[in-house]
Amino acid sequence: MPLSGHLLIVGGTRVQVNEPVGGQLEILNKSEIDRIHDATAEVFDRVGVKVWSQDAYKLFLDAGCRVDRKRMTVHPSESFMKDIMKKVPEEFCMYGRDPTYKLLYGRNRVHFSLMGQSVKIRDFDGKVRLATTKDIENLAKLADWCEHIHHTSIMTTPSEVNQDAFHIHAIWANLRCCRKPSDGYTWTARWSKECLELAAIVRGGKDELIKKPLLLGFFNPLSPLQLSKELADGGIFWARWNQPVLYAPEALAGVTAPVTLAGLLVQQNAEVLSGIMMSQLANPGAPVFYGTVSAALDMRYGVPALGGPEVGLLNLATAQLARHYRIPCRGTGGNTESKVADAQAGVESALTLYAAALGGVNFIYDAAGSLDGSVTISYEKVIIDNEMCGMVTRLLRGIEVTDETLAVDEICKVGSSGSYLGTKFTMRNFRNEHFMPSLMERRSLDAWTAAGEKDIVTVAREKAKRVLKEHEVPPIEKDVFKEAEAYFKKVVKGYG
Repeated sequence: MPLSGHLLIVGGTRVQVNEPVGGQLEILNKSEIDRIHDATAEVFDRVGVKVWSQDAYKLFLDAGCRVDRKRMTVHPSESFMKDIMKKVPEEFCMYGRDPTYKLLYGRNRVHFSLMGQSVKIRDFDGKVRLATTKDIENLAKLADWCEHIHHTSIMTTPSEVNQDAFHIHAIWANLRCCRKPSDGYTWTARWSKECLELAAIVRGGKDELIKKPLLLGFFNPLSPLQLSKELADGGIFWARWNQPVLYAPEALAGVTAPVTLAGLLVQQNAEVLSGIMMSQLANPGAPVFYGTVSAALDMRYGVPALGGPEVGLLNLATAQLARHYRIPCRGTGGNTESKVADAQAGVESALTLYAAALGGVNFIYDAAGSLDGSVTISYEKVIIDNEMCGMVTRLLRGIEVTDETLAVDEICKVGSSGSYLGTKFTMRNFRNEHFMPSLMERRSLDAWTAAGEKDIVTVAREKAKRVLKEHEVPPIEKDVFKEAEAYFKKVVKGYG
């Protein structure tokens, strides 16, 4: 099956993009954005950000940033920050293993990814268990098939392999089983080097990888106000290879960030900007995302409310701040605390996903498959959420008003006593105008009953099994596969 998507001509290049754009909904006015920026500058001045990596700390020191050597904190001034932020690209492209598949990040374009980094999987039999490499392969294959999923995350952690080397198992499974761009690991310079060298083999060399990035690095600043050594060292490595990295704190309102959402945004802004500045100091112009994974803490149970309305609000505001700094945005949507794919899962996933998309988040992580606050991933929910992403895509496209779509001639032709069913105009336009679901039940009750009374989870389970059985992912070229497989085994062996 060819990879699906829309094409945009950018600078003479055919770029694979999602057609609709977000950004229609803004919840902060310009004055409020400015106040968050000013408050962030005050936090930088009074507290600073602790940088645990000597290499990262030295980047700020050598660039003339005010530092506190005793506390290992950096205190970027507003002028320092503005000068550094000018170097950040306003948009960039990522490419799939199939390099004809291209995603443009920026310009309010909206793209969806599977959920990432779950620990467990809800299997087809309904039982929850630890995930394996086979699950990563299966989920990558589903991602390759899903029309409305544009990026394959590292969906889960394989439990049966050496945990010191699970990163290379996950990356190699993704690259083998999906043609779309994939997550990568920035945890330590060593893991970063191994992930990117494997990707370079698949791409055809380091120079080609720099031209056409395949993996997306992840950097979660440690709230409150810290950049960890492991991620900072890895982030610097990615920046020097000119590979995209997202900076997305997982701050919890009331625990690791102020309980007020405005206060959380100030702290998050300081954390994100400090990471982005680190990347630019390591390699001016390195591609980055301004991101968030932040949420409120449910004070009753002591757990993150990743499916709560606060997540929607934080994503809307984060997208505005990203546009303020002219940086592509990464957010979350599609999360739920429900343990099964039920009505709660549908409500929470839909609301958080649509808020992020309507806000113009360029890269929406966790858009498909999430259960139990992203601790668990579900095969069935991947299929359900893929359809939901398609519905959100249709909503974002809006209503096209042209001479053709106003249909005055068609209205006059049909008049007051005719029907539009079956006319040439209807046949010409209905597929583009109307979203056609494959899972959502629209038949009559009698027809549904006669077909077996299957609910959406049952239908999604059957479809997932069918995709895993029938969908064929084109293989990596034989010589490239042989070289990459040898490198993979060498890395694994290096961990004992």
